[in-house]
Amino acid sequence: MKALVIGATGIIGNHVVRSLLDEGIEVRAFSRGITPAYNLEGLKVEVFKGDLRDIDSLAKAMDGCRWAFHTAAYYPTHPFDLKGHLRHAKKEIDQVIQAVSHSHVERFVYTSSLTTIGKPFYYGQLADETCRYNLKKPPHPYFAVKFLMEEELRKKVYEGFPVVIVNPTGCFGPYELKPPQLCLIPQLVKQKMPAYVDHKINVVDVADVGRGHVLAAKKGKMGERYILGGHNVSVQWVIERICKTAEVPVPSLKIPLSPALALSWITEFVGHYLLNKIALFPILGLRFIQYGQHMDLSKAQKELGLSPSPMEPCFERAIDWFKSIGYC
Repeated sequence: MKALVIGATGIIGNHVVRSLLDEGIEVRAFSRGITPAYNLEGLKVEVFKGDLRDIDSLAKAMDGCRWAFHTAAYYPTHPFDLKGHLRHAKKEIDQVIQAVSHSHVERFVYTSSLTTIGKPFYYGQLADETCRYNLKKPPHPYFAVKFLMEEELRKKVYEGFPVVIVNPTGCFGPYELKPPQLCLIPQLVKQKMPAYVDHKINVVDVADVGRGHVLAAKKGKMGERYILGGHNVSVQWVIERICKTAEVPVPSLKIPLSPALALSWITEFVGHYLLNKIALFPILGLRFIQYGQHMDLSKAQKELGLSPSPMEPCFERAIDWFKSIGYC
């Protein structure tokens, strides 16, 4: 059997590839380039050159695949132009839906986001898959875009569309290739993060998320969504353990959210409108923290058989990876 992985060079997609290979499943990696990315080197995969904006290349990539995993859905890189972000996301997901609908794909696993999980109805409850997105005004285009794409897929379930939705929480682990300023661990290890904002979060070993995708393809119910999470902790807990593992000092300054948001907005404006580059302190990370919450993971545990791994070994592997690629 062969599976297509869209986004195979991203941290989640890369672990989906590795989990599929562990199961003896052939993998076709959908990529914009013909040269395998560094985190695919040494893996026995077929690299397929294509573009999500090109429906013909999507259709060709799905040919001969029984499963398809979409781990590279549109990701807004700045907080401006909400309508433009939504148009882009809608066009992209419509093309993916069309390509799957005209293929022989039997299972389509879509990687959504923790931000589409709303707040629980009662205070003190853990958030679960039944909690609907309930933000009237999105704090960042990312929130609105992820909700739109998930809803477009959920609508198609009634027409027999073979989608299973997964919602990973905060992922940590090796094989990340994002710019270093967008990665928490290199910032901590190189002591470029003098302060932090604390809040509730759920974190997970990304290897578990990779396995969770494969389990969703095997056992997931069509149209359902599954939170792929690990541990209900705090930002402070994560930072302390990463720093302990890396043997570096913990940032000494814990600051309120408001001044952090103000500084971030300034760097976003300068980065986008004046420098045409990624902001020095992207605001999306703060929005993740601001709307972070503890999660009920029982559905994925019961229906998929996914159990969380400890985080400390995961942090060790991630630090080793970032050192190997020169990030820290």
